[in-house]
Amino acid sequence: MKKPILMIVFNYSEKYLKYSSVFLFLVVCSIFFSTAYAQNKKIDSLANLLVKHPQQDDERAKILLQFADYYVMTDAKQSLKFSNEIISFENKIKDKGILASIYRTKGISLYFQSMHLESIQSLNMALKINTEIKNNLGIAVSLANIGTIYLSQSKFPEALNFFLKALKEYDKLKGNELPIANTIANIGIVYTEMGNLEEAMKNHHKSLTIYQKFKNYAAQATSLSNIGTVYYKLKNINEAIRYSKLSIKLADSIGDLRTVARESGNLSAYYSTINQADLALTYGLNSVEINKKINNKKSLGFNYQNVSSAYLKKGDYKLAKIYGINALGIGNELNVTEIKRDASLGLSEVYEAMNMADSSLFYYKAYTKFADSISNDKKKNEITKMGLQYDFDKKELTYQQKQLLADEQLKQQQLQLALNQTELQKGLQFRDLQEAQLQNEKLQSEEKEKQLIIARNNEKLQASKVNELSQQQKLNKLELKQLWLYGILVLVVLGSILVYLLNLYRIRKLKFNNELQYQQAAQNELKLKHQYQLSESELKAIRSQMNPHFIFNVLNSIEAYVMDNEKRKASRLIQKFASLSRLILENSTKSLVTADKEWKAIMLYTELEAMRYENAFTYSFTVLDDIQLKTLYLPPMLVQPLIENAILHGLIIEPKADAHLSVILQMQTDSISITVADNGVGLENKSTKNAKNPVKEQSMGLASIKERIDMINRQQSAYQASFKIGPGAKQGTIAIICLPFLNGNPELNTEN
Repeated sequence: MKKPILMIVFNYSEKYLKYSSVFLFLVVCSIFFSTAYAQNKKIDSLANLLVKHPQQDDERAKILLQFADYYVMTDAKQSLKFSNEIISFENKIKDKGILASIYRTKGISLYFQSMHLESIQSLNMALKINTEIKNNLGIAVSLANIGTIYLSQSKFPEALNFFLKALKEYDKLKGNELPIANTIANIGIVYTEMGNLEEAMKNHHKSLTIYQKFKNYAAQATSLSNIGTVYYKLKNINEAIRYSKLSIKLADSIGDLRTVARESGNLSAYYSTINQADLALTYGLNSVEINKKINNKKSLGFNYQNVSSAYLKKGDYKLAKIYGINALGIGNELNVTEIKRDASLGLSEVYEAMNMADSSLFYYKAYTKFADSISNDKKKNEITKMGLQYDFDKKELTYQQKQLLADEQLKQQQLQLALNQTELQKGLQFRDLQEAQLQNEKLQSEEKEKQLIIARNNEKLQASKVNELSQQQKLNKLELKQLWLYGILVLVVLGSILVYLLNLYRIRKLKFNNELQYQQAAQNELKLKHQYQLSESELKAIRSQMNPHFIFNVLNSIEAYVMDNEKRKASRLIQKFASLSRLILENSTKSLVTADKEWKAIMLYTELEAMRYENAFTYSFTVLDDIQLKTLYLPPMLVQPLIENAILHGLIIEPKADAHLSVILQMQTDSISITVADNGVGLENKSTKNAKNPVKEQSMGLASIKERIDMINRQQSAYQASFKIGPGAKQGTIAIICLPFLNGNPELNTEN
C-alpha cells in the first residue's frame, strides 16, 4: 500500500505565494508612493482621507490602493472591492504606476479567492502596463506573481518559464535579494514536485540563507517547511519532522496561522508515514480546525486527506471514507490536480481495506490519470530544457560582458602606448638640457674654488681679531651675570611677599562671600515660608466662604423637598444629606482629598438636587482611562459650584424632557481634566440672565474656583492649572478644569 499522502507541496506553495507576490507588490508600491501613504496608516485615518477627497483622481486612487493592500491578506473580497473602485475610473488616473500596482493587488486578492484565471488576467494587465512605462522592477514582480499562480495550479512548465523570466529581469537590477530569494524558492518547489530533489534542496537552502540575512521570519518558516518536504521525498522522515517543527515554532512566534496550519498537516502526513496514527490524527485535526478558521479551502483539502489516512491506519474506515470524499470534493471544486490525485489514491486504499474491489479500482484509475498529468516525461524534459536555456543565456551574457571588457582594455593599452612614446620624447629633451646645465655648473665650480682660497686667507686674519675680542666679551658677561643674580634674588623675595598678601586677601573675600550667601539663603527660605503660609491662609479663607454657602443651598433643597414630598422620600433625602455633610466636614479641613471621596461627595449633591427637582434632569458621572481614584488627589469642593450652576442656571430655567448633566474625569498628557457639561439654556440665553433664585441673586462659585486655581498655580511650578467655561458644541454650557497630578504631600495637605 502506498504511503500516506502529503499535503505540503501546494500548501507551502500557496503560502510562499503570500510572501512572494504580496512582498514584491509592496516593494513596487513604494516606488510610486511617498511615505505619507505607507501601509502602516491606520484604517480610520485612511477613511477620513477618503471622505475629504471625493474627486476621482490620482490622490483618491492612492488612498483606495492602501485600503486594498491592507485587506489583501485578511479580507480578499474587501480588497477586491477597493481595487475595482479604482479601475472604475482608471481613465482619469495619470500615474500609470498606480494602475499597474492596483491590477497586481487585484490579481493577488483573486488568487486568495481561488479565482486563478481571473487572477492571471489581472496580473497580465499589470505586466503590460509596467512594460509600457519601462518599469523593470514592476515587470519582474508581475512575472514572478504569474509564475506563482501557475505553480499553485500545478502547471509547472508555465510556472518555471515565468520564474526564469523574472530572474532575468532581476539580474538587470541591483539590491533586490528578497524578491530574488522568493523566485528561487518557487523554482525549488517546481523541482521538488518534478522529482529533481538535489536542485530543489539547493534552491531552498539558498533562499533560506537570504531570508536569514534580512531576518524575514515568515519566509524562513516557509523555507524550513520546503526543506522538510524534500527530506520527506528522500525518505528521511526524522529530518522532515525536525524541519517541520522548526517551521511551526518560528511561525507560532510571529502569529502566522497559515504556516502553523500547513505544518500541522505536514506533521500529520509524516507521522502517518511512520505508522504513528494517533499523532498523525492529532496534528491533522488541528490543521483542519485552523484552516476552517482562516477559510483556506485548498489547505483544507490536503488536511482532509491526511486525516483520512490517519483514520485508515487506526482501522476506522467509515471516517476515513468521509474525510477522503471531502478532500476529493475540494480538489474538484478548486481544480487542484494534487488534491484530486492524493484523495483518489487514499479512497482507493480505503475501499481496498473495506474489500470493495470495484470502488478501489475506480479510484486507483483516477489516481493514475491525475498522477500522469503532473509527472509525465514531456513536462520534465520541457522544464530541464528551460533550465539549461536559462544557464546558457546567463553564460552568454557573461561572455559578452567579458568581451566588451577586453575591447575596452585593448583601447586603454593603445592609449597608454601613445602616452609612453610622448613621455620618451620628453625624456630625451630633458637629458640634453641636463648636459648643458652640467657644463655650466662645472665652470661655476672652478670659480668658486678660487674665491674659496681668498676667503680662507681672510678668515685667518679675522680669527686673530676675534680671539682678542672674545676674551673681552667673556669678562663683560661674567660681570653681567653677577648683576642678574642679584636682581633675580630681589624679585623672588618681592614676589613671595606679593603672593602671600594676595592669598590672604582672597581667603578673606571667600569668607565674606560665604557669609553673604548664607544670609541670602536664610532670607529666601524665610520669604518662601511666608509666601506659602500666606497662600495657605488665603485658600483657607476661600474654603470658609464656600462651605457655608454650599451647605446653605443643600439645606434649602432639603427644606423644599420636605415641604413638597412624602415623608419616606424626605427621610431618604436627609440620610443622603447626612452622608454628604459628613464628607463635606471631612474634606473641608484639607487642601487635598482623595478623588474617590470628592467624587462621592459631588455625586451625592447631584442626586439630592435631582430628587429636589423631581428628577427634572438626568445625570452621569464617568471616569476614563482606568484612573485609580484612591491614589489621585483633588482640591475639595472645587467641582461642586460648576454642578450647582449647571443645574440652577442651565437645566432648571427652562425644563425639558432630555435635560442632562454630564461629569467626566479623564487623563491628559501631563494632567487630569474634569469636564462638567449640560444641555440647558446656555450662557447667552436671556432667560438665564433674568432668572432669579429665591436663595441668592448670583453665584459666587465661579469666582471662588478662579481664586483657588490661582492659589494652586502659586504652589505648583511644573504644570499650571486652568479653568475654562463656555457654550457647548450644540447647546448648553461646558466647563473644564485642568489640574496637575497632585499628591498627598503633607505640605499640600495642611489641616485648618
